[in-house]
Amino acid sequence: MISVIGILRASGLALTMMLGLAAPALASDIFTVHGIAVDRTADSATAARTAAQAEGQRLALIEVMKKLTLPEDWTSLPTVDEAAAQRAVRGFQVVDERTSATRYIARMIVSFQPDAVRRLLRDANVPFGETQARPAVLLAVLQRDGSRILWDDGNPWRDAWASLDLANSMTPLVLPLGDIAEINAVPVDLALSDDETAQTAMAALAMTYGVSEVVVTEATRTGGRFDVTLAHRGGAAPAPAIRQTFSEGANETEQLRIAARAMLEALELQWKRQIIVRDASQQILTASASFASIEEWERIRNSLTTAPLVQGLEVLGISSHGAELRISIKGSADMLALSLAQRNVRFASAASGSSSSVEPPAAVRSAPAWHLSVAP
Repeated sequence: MISVIGILRASGLALTMMLGLAAPALASDIFTVHGIAVDRTADSATAARTAAQAEGQRLALIEVMKKLTLPEDWTSLPTVDEAAAQRAVRGFQVVDERTSATRYIARMIVSFQPDAVRRLLRDANVPFGETQARPAVLLAVLQRDGSRILWDDGNPWRDAWASLDLANSMTPLVLPLGDIAEINAVPVDLALSDDETAQTAMAALAMTYGVSEVVVTEATRTGGRFDVTLAHRGGAAPAPAIRQTFSEGANETEQLRIAARAMLEALELQWKRQIIVRDASQQILTASASFASIEEWERIRNSLTTAPLVQGLEVLGISSHGAELRISIKGSADMLALSLAQRNVRFASAASGSSSSVEPPAAVRSAPAWHLSVAP
């Protein structure tokens, strides 16, 4: 997070500004966990409820730490007791609550203070990522008994995904409404195709929901198992397809729910491997920024100051339509580019032909190697 002072030179006036500390501004919340099941028995209903809710907060904290980290680091996660979890909690809700004289059963939604979670992970030296991917539209295709279904009301594969907390995932997903226009624009065969016609239809569907990517997942029933694929269509940096097979579960509904959860976790893992920095060393990048308005400049600056990879930022020179920057980052320039793309800010090599309207000041000894702009 930003902890340095940037120097702004404009119209010959040297101004000092402190860059604010903030988490990425996203509609969903990666520090919130849904569906924590609790079931405790005690001498009284009140004691059972108190014990269950304390345990639920502890389990939720473990869950949110796992959400932000890689599986190979889970054995290094800090051990937390109920008191530590309660200190980190921002708030919680209880749903499906059932009580008796001595028993309490419920599901919990728990939100945590971001700084408290970060501190626990940093103190344990566990690498973590908190850049949430841009949302994508999800199309769930089920193939069984020789037929494929996508938009049908009786699509248990879509229902399995709908049962998950898609909004607060590291890779948030949006299930489309499935109105007549969408059904006609993207029939099931087109959803599974990757030709030019399909790409155009997918881009239009994504645009309807204000995103740039569609994720297509197909579950094919073969005997007592489901073969599942998940493929990316569009987006800033499409990743390879994910393929897994599932046979666990007492019935089709349970099998598909297990499969959906596992595929969402695989999608999150694929994303986390792109954004988590295991090497703590830092590097300095010089960059120019071009913008058409003060609003665009604010978007670029805010995107940098809230990016977890950015450790420091200096504004070395600025004009009405450009700025020269020195950026201190963890990780690689490619990782920073991916992080900024989630905020609709383009970060690319200056060799691509972009230029700044600001003459590099003396503090910049060579032309900036990178260029920033607001993505269209």
